[in-house]
Amino acid sequence: MAAPLLAGLEFTRVVEYGFLAVIAGYAFTGLVAPLWGPRATRLSLYAATMVALAAALYASLAFTPAGGYVVAFDGAVVVDTYTVFLLSIAVVVFALAAIAASSVVDYWDSGEAFYAVTGFMALGVIVLGLSRILYLVYVAWILAAVSGYILIALRRGPVSAEASIKYAVTGAVATIILLLDLVLFYVVRGGAEIAPGVRLSDPLFITPVVALAIVAVGFKMGVVPFHGWVVDVYGNARPLAVAVASAAAKIIAALLIVKLVAPFTAAQPEIVLWTAGILAAITMFYGNIGALLTVRDSPQKTLAYSSIAQASYIVAGFAALAKLPGVDNHAALAGIALHTAGYAFAKLASFLVLDTACESEGKCTWNSLRGLAFRNPVAAAALIIALAALAGTPPTLGFWGKLYLLIAAVSASPVLAAIMVINFGLGIFYYGYTIYAVATGPRQSGEKPTARDVAALAAAVSTVILGLAPWEAYGLTVYAYTST
Repeated sequence: MAAPLLAGLEFTRVVEYGFLAVIAGYAFTGLVAPLWGPRATRLSLYAATMVALAAALYASLAFTPAGGYVVAFDGAVVVDTYTVFLLSIAVVVFALAAIAASSVVDYWDSGEAFYAVTGFMALGVIVLGLSRILYLVYVAWILAAVSGYILIALRRGPVSAEASIKYAVTGAVATIILLLDLVLFYVVRGGAEIAPGVRLSDPLFITPVVALAIVAVGFKMGVVPFHGWVVDVYGNARPLAVAVASAAAKIIAALLIVKLVAPFTAAQPEIVLWTAGILAAITMFYGNIGALLTVRDSPQKTLAYSSIAQASYIVAGFAALAKLPGVDNHAALAGIALHTAGYAFAKLASFLVLDTACESEGKCTWNSLRGLAFRNPVAAAALIIALAALAGTPPTLGFWGKLYLLIAAVSASPVLAAIMVINFGLGIFYYGYTIYAVATGPRQSGEKPTARDVAALAAAVSTVILGLAPWEAYGLTVYAYTST
């Protein structure tokens, strides 16, 4: 018994050292590296990303004998395979955003601020994903949220300022709701730890905890009726900043909602199923119909509405986490993870291409995209692959994420599954129209690909590469969920 116990202690200690190294790397990027300018801050962000990916690789390889998770720092932190997967996606997204920004923000008066804020956002997302204590979750949420508001406002101008203010106001509401939810969570759970089991299983207590968690996260990811800021921010702000903020928002939501809802999926599964299921259905129709109605207006607004629709599919996955007989919970977890990863890469690629294509006009119009395949094939390829992933075309992550979510929805609620299929079809129309605009138009002279185009192509291709082994996501574990 002594040898296995010692091995377990050594593994936990290595995980703790890795966690501290990752935190130190991103903290250095945000606090110290900006003193030497944008280039040094960007290189520091790359270095922090390498450390984070190395730590994630070690954890992934060592988790099999550890049961899929490990609790560290006397219970303050828990590392599981689901969190490691999504955090790995997050840090790669932030690194690609830094590569994309290098040809733009390095020439701003405060260019180092972009990389520093991105580092702080990464720090917040990582701490939020790994926290097992409620107060750490709240602090990390605030850090990630405030970083998003600053990122939107970095490019000075009236449009960015207005978008940032709207983002910050709605974010403040979400933060207050989250605080209230965490207080109720403490009461119902009987402690500040996010762990299996609850002290009070009465629906009168559990219903507001589940509902407020979904509301708080709903504000962050744009779930109806908490979506009011999405079109104004994603549809008008600088696409470069939106590329980072939109990807981070969905990853934060996927990490937080599973963490907060997991302890209640067995105690009151019907509450989880119906609360999330109804919101998912409403959000699907609103987002897809909104995108169809603005398809002649602006490609950026179309993508903003599509972000609302994509959020609804993740919420449908939350509904299928309910531990009811016959519900495929493993498919739900796999679907949430794959769809969130596919969304993060695809939206990053899409908005980066818009940032390049719309730069000369100062705003995004369909004329900015027409003929893009002829004048900038790299950007066009990135956008086409990204849109195909968002539409759910095989073998991209978007296809596998939707497939697993649909499998889970069929087992939980056939009605919800039917609604999802209808909305998948609606999305094909406006994604197809955007691809048509890119592939047709005037055959103008070629443009030299920018760093944004190369980073966008890397993000888009990632949706294909990761889509080659989707079954790996079926074995992902969540500490507070899998252990219930």
